[in-house]
Amino acid sequence: MVRESSFEEEEQDDKYLKKLNPHLDNLVRENIDKRRIRKTDDSKKFSVIESVFDERTIFQLEKLIKQGLIERILGIISSGKEANVYLAYNQKGEEIAIKIYKIDRNTSRWMMNYIRGDPRFKKIPRNISKIIYLWASKEYKNLKRAYKVDLNVPKPIHVRNNILIMEYIGFGSIPAPKLKNISNPKDLSALSAKILKFIKKLYQDADLVHGDLSEFNILYHNQQPVIIDISQAVSTQHPKAEVFLVRDIKNVYQYFENFDINLPSAEKFYYEIIDI
Repeated sequence: MVRESSFEEEEQDDKYLKKLNPHLDNLVRENIDKRRIRKTDDSKKFSVIESVFDERTIFQLEKLIKQGLIERILGIISSGKEANVYLAYNQKGEEIAIKIYKIDRNTSRWMMNYIRGDPRFKKIPRNISKIIYLWASKEYKNLKRAYKVDLNVPKPIHVRNNILIMEYIGFGSIPAPKLKNISNPKDLSALSAKILKFIKKLYQDADLVHGDLSEFNILYHNQQPVIIDISQAVSTQHPKAEVFLVRDIKNVYQYFENFDINLPSAEKFYYEIIDI
């Protein structure tokens, strides 16, 4: 759940971002200001930059800037319960995506459902910050596994504490839309086949189950699906791996049932994946 913030917090967050990026695009600032003007209740104003820019995060971002991994941050791409994603540029002038995970107690509790039982994580920290750092590292490792077997996910670039840098998916400053926002996707038969192939290949070649796959975390770029939000993906050895696999299949089938296309039997597809 996105936390509401006060006007004073918004001003503080703007100050932090300006400190990090003195060249912040004026248009982004204007858009932030316009959003504030449209709201009348100061106690319920939502910060576009939000509270992810605490002192620890700023310190780590400054290190990444000094290392040359980040040149400047342009603005927000998406905001969620787990993290915010920002469009940024590296020193080569290339677009990159920066995902900053929120240090939040409630979020860390939800994350434990996907960490416990995963054989890759023997020791689970109790400290909230360290759990979030582990989660960021988990998404980075999951992306590396998926990318290594040629699955269509953003290329992972770097991870530090609660900050993940990865490939930006979009055209210039326009990020790729989510599949849920596309009213008439092209060639639905091919699109569904590619997403089902992703589920199968992720399981069989990367030994992972996405765990939360739906039209909400599939980008539609160049009429191709790009799978995102892979932080909760678990090892196929996780005790709930098959439960999560069934949920992924169900979500994808429910989406495509809204269109007039033929899909293979969901049950047959499931057994084909687990190779029984």
